Amino acid sequence: MTLPMELPSATSRDRLRFDATVSRALVHRASVAEVFITDSVAAATNGIGRRDAAFEVAAQLPRGHLIGEHAPAYDFLLIVEVLRQAGVFVAHQHLDVELDTAFIFKTLSYRVISLEAMRIGPRPGEAVISMEVNADRNRAGRVLGFEFTGTLSIDGVPALEGSGALTFVSKRAFGMLRAKGRERVETATPGSALVSRLARSAPATLGRRDPRNVVITEPTVAPSGAALARLVVDTGHPHLFDHKLDHVPGNLQLEGARQIAVAAVARLHGLYPEQLVITALKGDFTEFAELDLSTSVHAQVDGVRHAKDLGMLSVPVEVRMEQSGSVVSRVTVEVAQWA
Repeated sequence: MTLPMELPSATSRDRLRFDATVSRALVHRASVAEVFITDSVAAATNGIGRRDAAFEVAAQLPRGHLIGEHAPAYDFLLIVEVLRQAGVFVAHQHLDVELDTAFIFKTLSYRVISLEAMRIGPRPGEAVISMEVNADRNRAGRVLGFEFTGTLSIDGVPALEGSGALTFVSKRAFGMLRAKGRERVETATPGSALVSRLARSAPATLGRRDPRNVVITEPTVAPSGAALARLVVDTGHPHLFDHKLDHVPGNLQLEGARQIAVAAVARLHGLYPEQLVITALKGDFTEFAELDLSTSVHAQVDGVRHAKDLGMLSVPVEVRMEQSGSVVSRVTVEVAQWA
């Protein structure tokens, strides 16, 4: 016998729905199972020309997911993906950005303000992203991109504050950008493209369990706090490569930064990698990372600081990704111990 499902008390449900996900096309995913956004509302609009606006975007957070590995808290990469989908959905649903437009994420940052809110409960989490959007428009009113700031709440409790910036370009313009990026491949040094047979690190070294989710080689960590690894690009990964891409996605680069940071902090401070979490993130993507060029992952562990908002110690780690001597992204994460 199947019992009726108990619905949560009416709070954010008064204005947002969580019972079905939006069209996968509106968040640029191929698999319906990889869609987390469920609804949105425009909260306010003001201004002339820029049409600044506020939105609330709803998402359901799964209790179990390939990238979450049944951890006690919602995974770093899941939160990154929810924020990405929220930005893409607002662009299409509320700002009239056409579906065949290419999206380029320039920056993404967030800071956890409640670790307890990130803990997985007895039912899927109901997330609400409250966003303020500052759109950049041309003279015809077409949106060229936007910056956003906001708060992500889980089951009514503010969990983190975030911000980011993305740019929209036509297919033709995107093709021109990619052609320029491919020039680096043609001038790359011999051997730099041997990326298909890299050996993954042991999952436990990085705080991971599933070998499929390991995205870097075994890192070397010096007593000075400098660490080095290479990015492992598995185009068959069902989450990171939900659909075919012609470049290394930003989510994969962020996960690589998380993994080398966790490994380095654990080794330098004698901690268990599985107990380390990311409490802050700042990512800047400066160039497209090519699939067929080797990507080196360089990290530098900083000194311990006190994260006042969380009441715990954290360790900043600066990471940069390089291909053929060019920096393709810079990521700073803060690592903290949370059992």
